[in-house]
Amino acid sequence: MRMDELKLKLGSEIKIERVLQVLERLVAFQSVNPGGKEQEAAHYIANFMRAAGCEVSLQEVEPGRPNVIAVLKGSGRGKSIIFNTHIDVVPAGEGWSSDPFTMQVDDGRVIGRGVMDAKGPLAAMMVAIEAIASAAIALPGDIILAAVVDEEAASLGAKGLPQELTASFAVIGEATNRTLAIAHRGSIRPIVAVKGVSAHSSTPQLGKNAVSLMAKAVVALDRFAEEQLVHRTHPLTGQSSLAVTIIKGGIKESMIPDYCEALIDRRLIPGESEQAALEEMMNVLESDPQLAGQVYIERMIPTTGTASETNEQHELVQLGKQVLADVYGQETVITGLTANCDMTHFVAKGIPAVIYGPGDFSIAHKVDEWVTIDELEKAAYVYAYFALEAASQVEA
Repeated sequence: MRMDELKLKLGSEIKIERVLQVLERLVAFQSVNPGGKEQEAAHYIANFMRAAGCEVSLQEVEPGRPNVIAVLKGSGRGKSIIFNTHIDVVPAGEGWSSDPFTMQVDDGRVIGRGVMDAKGPLAAMMVAIEAIASAAIALPGDIILAAVVDEEAASLGAKGLPQELTASFAVIGEATNRTLAIAHRGSIRPIVAVKGVSAHSSTPQLGKNAVSLMAKAVVALDRFAEEQLVHRTHPLTGQSSLAVTIIKGGIKESMIPDYCEALIDRRLIPGESEQAALEEMMNVLESDPQLAGQVYIERMIPTTGTASETNEQHELVQLGKQVLADVYGQETVITGLTANCDMTHFVAKGIPAVIYGPGDFSIAHKVDEWVTIDELEKAAYVYAYFALEAASQVEA
């Protein structure tokens, strides 16, 4: 059967009502991170994919925090494709117009925590794979869903996926606003510390004020960001950046503080390495005579990971451009994410990856998070067509 005939056959199986039904169930699971509460949602996903005809396994990354790996098996002669997105969501916060974990539909919009980041992409992926199975479309390659935990913190789920889980291609489900993203920024979060000497605050000259030293360090880092990092840019992901986001120091109003620490949020663009960024930052601090030998990295806060990029000429990117053009009826725009995402862990395993998902990323983590019904429907078609095109290719 020709590809256009396969797509026509598949079209009758994809229903927006089904996407909304699945999304409503997913939103109701309060898989908030921090909290480690993905288990109930993971079991629902596993049961759904098993009923769709997939081979399903649950992989506990931490107790009660399972990844879901579902495989719609092909004949074994074709290229395989992984669809990846995350089960966890950020906390709802205050100020919602309705219960954030009860999905609402209003004037073409779907509202609820996670409808865009990233349970909307997840629901569309699940329905797309279900539709292919329901249509009894036999493909040479495997279609794999990897729904992971902890993306909103340290990406323990994606980092912990089995080493033997591999594929020819990967599509990462994050909102890209009708575009195809092929790059994203990364991040490191070192805790920089200063050790001083305590004394009574009435005789500050007898001590060494760690807070005052940290203030000098912050000024030095801000100057470095404003004078150098601002000029370090990537055409798709924007500029490198550095921001001091948390400072802790001092224990009593009458004591000169002998310790102060600051959390540094350093955003990396493709081409920058984590180790080089750390060394560069410490060189900035050590070059100040007042700070030399006084500042050190106390510890690192885990993050999603480093930046990554897929070459625009890669066959997966070309396939994605055509798929989006077919669904949206317009030329596909190539973009990058300013945030980090789990794409980096697939690229690190040698799996070419791109990012696509319904919704506008600027809505992420906000009160009254929303995505349009039209975007959700189109996303299901995009994922389904990605699967058809990729898994129909026979390995050389």
